[in-house]
Amino acid sequence: MIITAPITDYIPASILTTEGDMIVRRAVNIERLGRVASSAVLRSSIVADYPNWTALEGVINSYAKGTGAGSFPTFSALALRDTGILMGISTRNTGGNQVITGVGFESSVIIFVAIDTIGTNQNFSWGFGNVADNCCIFRSFNGTNGAYTNSRSIQIQRDGANVIRGIVSAIGADGFTFTWTLDGACAAWFLYLCLP
Repeated sequence: MIITAPITDYIPASILTTEGDMIVRRAVNIERLGRVASSAVLRSSIVADYPNWTALEGVINSYAKGTGAGSFPTFSALALRDTGILMGISTRNTGGNQVITGVGFESSVIIFVAIDTIGTNQNFSWGFGNVADNCCIFRSFNGTNGAYTNSRSIQIQRDGANVIRGIVSAIGADGFTFTWTLDGACAAWFLYLCLP
């Protein structure tokens, strides 16, 4: 292609004064949009106006939180209600694997509170689990003995021969597997709290 007409529309190089400058068009003329310090983002402004630099900074221990389509994120303190939690309840009276699904995310740790299904026995267990670590504090022998273990997340123990124990043996994208060991006859009701 051969250009034969004189060029009358152009952007003078003199508008750009600093490395990183950009050009924006106003209602009539073009203008320089100079670069700014770090930690700023270029964001659109109101209709019929040009973009501007905005600081993208939050307070310490905050994170950028989405506020919906077409809106800019805000900085907020991290709260469990924003990251997702799941609470559930179940029971167990046999050994083997129990698969819990419907969590909606991959848990980093699961908290357990358990009680003997025979409430008058007064046997309780409070524990944590995440595959690598399982531990709990429990009351056993009809509430007359207290102990701690770093190898189980739940332990309900009626006496020396009747006890049910469990650990978190696997965690997946939507739940976890709890592996139970049963000696004699024993059963547990338990609450679990899954944290992301």
